[in-house]
Amino acid sequence: DTVDHVINDLMTNGLRDASGNRVGKTIIFAQNKNHAQFIVDRFNALYPEYKGTFCRRVVCDDEYVQDLILQYKDPEKEPYIAVSVDMLDTGIDVPEIVNLVFFKRVRSKIKFWQMIGRGTRTCQDLFGPGRDKECFYIFDYLGNFEFFRENKHGIEAAPSVSTTTKVFAKQVQLIFHLQDAAFTAEEYQAWRRELVADVTKQIAGLSLERIDVRMKRKYVDKYNREAAFICLSEQDKSELITNLADLVTMVVKDDRALEFDNLMYGLMLAQMEGTGSFKSLKRNVMDRASFLLKKTSIPQVNAKVSLLKAITEDEFWAEPDLLRWEGIRLELRELMKFIEGEPPVLVYTDLQDEEIERTVAKDFRLEYDLQEYKRKVNRFIEENKDNIAIHKLRHNIPLTETDYKMLERIFTGELGTREDYERSFKDTPFGLLVRKIAKLERAAAYEAFSAFINEQNLNADQIAFVDKVIDYVVQNGYMESVAELTKPPFDKPQSFIRLFDHKLQKEFVRIINELKENAVKVIS
Repeated sequence: DTVDHVINDLMTNGLRDASGNRVGKTIIFAQNKNHAQFIVDRFNALYPEYKGTFCRRVVCDDEYVQDLILQYKDPEKEPYIAVSVDMLDTGIDVPEIVNLVFFKRVRSKIKFWQMIGRGTRTCQDLFGPGRDKECFYIFDYLGNFEFFRENKHGIEAAPSVSTTTKVFAKQVQLIFHLQDAAFTAEEYQAWRRELVADVTKQIAGLSLERIDVRMKRKYVDKYNREAAFICLSEQDKSELITNLADLVTMVVKDDRALEFDNLMYGLMLAQMEGTGSFKSLKRNVMDRASFLLKKTSIPQVNAKVSLLKAITEDEFWAEPDLLRWEGIRLELRELMKFIEGEPPVLVYTDLQDEEIERTVAKDFRLEYDLQEYKRKVNRFIEENKDNIAIHKLRHNIPLTETDYKMLERIFTGELGTREDYERSFKDTPFGLLVRKIAKLERAAAYEAFSAFINEQNLNADQIAFVDKVIDYVVQNGYMESVAELTKPPFDKPQSFIRLFDHKLQKEFVRIINELKENAVKVIS
């Protein structure tokens, strides 16, 4: 009854689309995959007229999940209700979302606000010409708002690492080790090429629709082709694991097979690196083989009996062979599902829920931790210095209208809202903010002062002063006001006014002002 109550509440009281005939774009945040599927099943039972397409489950290991997300992002297409398990909590940008349903407990304040952020995107003419999106509804059934009123900082869980991330990282490490002289034989290099093809396929498959992927765009572009793996450096390996491992997703039909991949890759690395974990990993593989030998009535298991028996013998492991371990991985990964035993029984209760209290909160003024927004902005700028707009600002090149709109979209539409930006950075123009964080390239600063230096017969003290100013604008991105020239550290050993005559002062001030203006003005 609980799920039915939530669905009916949404369908009755949720914000509707422009037609007024159906509920608008909605995300239901579910607890887990089974919970999500049950919500979808109950929706279809309650509203059969929608023919199973209006409300859909969106989880990472569904085979066509990316296609489903693209359909959801289209304002004219179904599904209108996406039931998500983590996948839509962050990173997705759908301005048409008008309802968020919290059907799970959230204890991380950062994640809580990221989830709320799915509804904060502005959308012009959403309800018809001149009728823009002005608000969105949140249905909170598990007391999340009450929790954060009492626990302002939330409870941050230790970050968990997915099996997909672990497998990707181990594949990269294997690729790195297999370029060693000990593995020049063709069979090893053929295996390395297979690993490279798998890793680059995963990277190339990352959707640039995801904001977390765009924030790592330079690494995606660098490593999405096999040529980048011809000879990996330590830095390359580190960049791949640090910046891309947690972005990759795999269509996983069998979690147990993926876990076995992780086990076998770990065993291979333990052998290569000579670590003490090899023995325990070997024992894990032997135990799995022993377990499977008790299930030889299963045809797939029976077909591998000889190999399984060999694995349980110590003699099999006497001569470590990486290609043999890879063979085991490929031969046995599909059998791992038989180790699970009987699947856990899911209990669905049929209890009548009574609505004890309904609270309508039009203004939930939690103390929004803007530090997270600032961190996202800083991280985006630091990690995307080759972005065309950021590159121009670092090199003292004015932005075009296209460049400006791109920064506006990122800072006020993807990383957060316009309100987030204004509360965090006041009325600081986008260009000056980027300059302040990304700095000004020294070559660009020298270029700005080159004519002043070359065309004037400057003495040593004057040149030293120019160098000091260049150091300042390189470090700070620009000079807020030319009044800074009369303050420390520029007032000693000689002041600006004493060092330069009126004509040179005027030219100097022009250059300083132009450096700042180039970060603000937009050219057509």
